[in-house]
Amino acid sequence: MSLIGGIDTYAFNKRFKSEESPAGRSVVFLSKNGRGIELEHAKTLIAENRILTVKEIYVGRSSSTVEFEEFPGRKFNTVMFADLDDPEEDMDDLDMPF
Repeated sequence: MSLIGGIDTYAFNKRFKSEESPAGRSVVFLSKNGRGIELEHAKTLIAENRILTVKEIYVGRSSSTVEFEEFPGRKFNTVMFADLDDPEEDMDDLDMPF
């Protein structure tokens, strides 16, 4: 998923590559990628291919997290999700059932 617009936690909380917030963007849970324990935890909460609404993205140097409207206060590794409305995202790689 794109990190553009997320809060850059190493740049005094400025937005990453854009001043526009990512809030409201739609992403899909891939049910793959990320560290073992964090992926297993996400799988207990989120069904594969579920579409979620971004509340905020937190961009770090080696890892970034995302918070969703559907799970306020919980953060998930961004590599476990893919943008639905990004024309640069390769939808063939998502293995979507629809």
